[in-house]
This record gives sequence, C-alpha cells and structure tokens, in this order.
Amino acid sequence: MSAPSPSVQGMDTVTSSPPTTATLLTHPDTSGHPALDGAPVSRITSTLRQALIDLGARLDPLAAAADPDGMACEVLRLVLAAAYDTAEPGEQPGILYVTPAVAELGRQPVWLHRETPNGPVTARFPADH
Repeated sequence: MSAPSPSVQGMDTVTSSPPTTATLLTHPDTSGHPALDGAPVSRITSTLRQALIDLGARLDPLAAAADPDGMACEVLRLVLAAAYDTAEPGEQPGILYVTPAVAELGRQPVWLHRETPNGPVTARFPADH
C-alpha cells in the first residue's frame, strides 16, 4: 500500500520533509485503541516517542518527569482519538490510519501502519524510516 497522496488533509505540510532515521521501539501500552478498531500500537519510532514526551512535559511537567513512557502513552492515546482509516473503495481497510496534523507535534500527522491486515501497528511520523 502506498502512502496517502498529498491531497489528504494535513499531509501537504509534511510531504516535503526529509526522511529521518528513527529507531523502532516497543510501545509499552498494550491496550487497544478505539480509533484502530481495538488494535494496540505495538511499535513506535524514537522521534515520535520523544515528541510525545516533549508535549507531555509541556502539559504536565511533574508527571512527564516521573514517568516519561507513561506520559508518551497518554499523549499518543489522546492524539489517536482523531485517527481515521485511509482506505479508499477497493483497498484493504486497516492498513494505514492517519491523524490530522497536530500543531503541537510540529504540524505533523501521526501515521499508524500495518504491514499486513491484523499485523502489529507501528506509530510514526510520515518522514520516519
């Protein structure tokens, strides 16, 4: 499956961003997300995790300092509430979910991608490779 075209709302602000080298990490929140039809996020890129921690530190500095991973999980859960499936008619649903661009995350959307239907979900910025 190819990435959504730049015509998808919010995507045009990131399509010209250079790719980043991000490390894939295990995401500690194993609970399912309603926006992902109950699927959990299994992996997260290091760049997205750090951006979530930074945002959490602005929202609740003490909580973020005490539990950075927990804060990243909570902020991601909030961001994912707006995720939607990008499948068009005739395409396999459940492969790529996207959030609208998030101003607090550098005006970037968050992509939630599966390699296969019902496979593990990876959360990342569009430029993370």
